[in-house]
Amino acid sequence: MDTQEFSDFKHKAVHELMALNEKSGDLYQISKWPKWNYDLDEATLTFSREGIPQVIASVQVVGTTSKRGKTWLWGWANSHLPAAAVKQIQKVGEFGETEGIADLTDPSAEDSEYLGWEMTAVAAKVLGSIGAYRCPGNDGFVYLVYSDIQFVAGGDNGTSGNKRIQCGEHGSGFATYVCEHLLANPSQKWFSSGPDEQNKWPDAWCGVCNTFFEEEGEWNGKNESKLKIKLLCHRCYEKLRPAQIE
Repeated sequence: MDTQEFSDFKHKAVHELMALNEKSGDLYQISKWPKWNYDLDEATLTFSREGIPQVIASVQVVGTTSKRGKTWLWGWANSHLPAAAVKQIQKVGEFGETEGIADLTDPSAEDSEYLGWEMTAVAAKVLGSIGAYRCPGNDGFVYLVYSDIQFVAGGDNGTSGNKRIQCGEHGSGFATYVCEHLLANPSQKWFSSGPDEQNKWPDAWCGVCNTFFEEEGEWNGKNESKLKIKLLCHRCYEKLRPAQIE
C-alpha cells in the first residue's frame, strides 16, 4: 500500500468510525452517562450514573498521547499497559508490516490534532471494531476501540425488565419478542406499543396478528394462542425492525 492508498484507506476509516460512533452513541446513550472508568486489566470501559453501571464495553487500547512530549504511542508498544488491553492491537502493527505502512509499525510519532483519531479509525477498521472512545488523562488522552458494548442489567437504563439471552450472531443481548410473521418478512408493518425508557424493544406483531389483538383490545387468554412468538436478542430486533413505529 503506497502513501496515497494509505491516505485513502485512512480517510475512509475515519468516516466509517464516525458512523459507528454515532450509531452506538445513540443506541447506548453514551453522552448521557456522567461518569466513565476503564479497567485495563479486565479490558473494559464502564459508563455509570450515581455509582450504578449502565453500559459496559470490551475495549482495546489503540494508543495514548502526551501533551508534554507531544507524542503518540501505540498501545502495542506501551510496556505499561496490561497484555489484555493490547492483545488485539498487535494485529494493527502486523497489518502495517504486511502493507509496508510505517505509520502503523513505528512505535511512536509526533502528535498532531487529529493523529489519535486517525490511528484509532484505522485500528477500528482493521479489527472490525464497532466503535471507539477517547478518555482524557493527566497528560493527554487514551484512545480505545470496543468490540462489544451492552447495557448493564439492573441499571436505570430502561433495560431492567429485559432478561439476557445468548444470540448466535451477536452474543449476549436482551430478550425481545416478535411474531413469526415479522421474523419471516420484517419489511411489513410492525404493530406494538411505542418504545420508551422502560422498554426500548416492545413486543411486536404483524397486521394479520393485529386482527386478533383488535378483537379483544389486548392480548389475553382468548387470543394469545393465535400468536406464535419468536425470541430475538435486542440487536437482531433493531436490525430487523423498520424505522416506523405503530
